[in-house]
Amino acid sequence: MNARALAVPRREFVGEAYERLRNLIVQGQLGPGMRLIETELAEQFGMSRTPLRTAMYLLHQEGYVEVAGEGRHLRLSVAPLTQEDATEVFGIVGEIEGLAAQRAAALAPARRSALVTQLRAINLSMRAVATQRPPDPAATIRLDGEFHRTYVEAGAGRRLLGFFNSLKPQADRYIYLYYTTLTTEIIVSTQEHDLIVGAIGSGDAAAAQRAVQTNWRNAAVRLAKSIAALGERGVW
Repeated sequence: MNARALAVPRREFVGEAYERLRNLIVQGQLGPGMRLIETELAEQFGMSRTPLRTAMYLLHQEGYVEVAGEGRHLRLSVAPLTQEDATEVFGIVGEIEGLAAQRAAALAPARRSALVTQLRAINLSMRAVATQRPPDPAATIRLDGEFHRTYVEAGAGRRLLGFFNSLKPQADRYIYLYYTTLTTEIIVSTQEHDLIVGAIGSGDAAAAQRAVQTNWRNAAVRLAKSIAALGERGVW
């Protein structure tokens, strides 16, 4: 068997390790500050330490995992959840998405109309979830992500989309925390989404950019209050 054939399952194992570990971190099953021990995780996942080590390196690059020490004293742990980090991450994503929304608002009328129809349908579904008691956080997170990615992919060029794909995952843990602790704010989020849709639909590029930036900035403020009430995690 050649080297290329051997490399395929290795990449698959890394992908599996990455997805499983990332999901555990995003959903809080591996909490902020928790130490990540290769041997224990490898046994839990039923795989060797090599793909797991690569997965943890990738997660470190994306801000999920922190590294301290070196050599035999190397220590890996889940990155903390803090107000400062949430504000920074949401602010950066808001700037990137704002540029994409600006470009989406400049699309040809037919494409823009189709985009607006799609965005309105997603936001209506998200609003319907908000009226449930209790709301379904998983559905909310899925619909919110779909809403934002729809206008980003419609407006962003290759480079801008690359920045979005590399930075947006860093916001996922905070988005999960947001929609599992701030269920009463879902309606407010959909109202802010309406402003984004309206600006894109009218072809007002500057207003679309501002609406997206405002949505993320307001979300950061709301989340900071939640983190303050719950306590910052993983910083002890």
